[in-house]
Amino acid sequence: MAKSSTQTYKTNAASRAKHVKDNSPGGKYAHSNAYKRKHASERSKLKIPKGSKQDASKQPDGSYKAESRKTNRGRGGGQGR
Repeated sequence: MAKSSTQTYKTNAASRAKHVKDNSPGGKYAHSNAYKRKHASERSKLKIPKGSKQDASKQPDGSYKAESRKTNRGRGGGQGR
């Protein structure tokens, strides 16, 4: 019979560490309050309503433009162009 997940995490430190990292609050999309304020401000300047499929995409020159979330995330968003 296969080990249960609790048995695996008890005996495998690497697996346990990944599990803790993956299930901790915050995660990979945690942003600072300053970042969120700036982004919200740019969204309002671009007149992007809450819940829209559009997103305020930051450009290489530091400006923002309204763009499809799908396109922005597909490109990697903050991971460069």
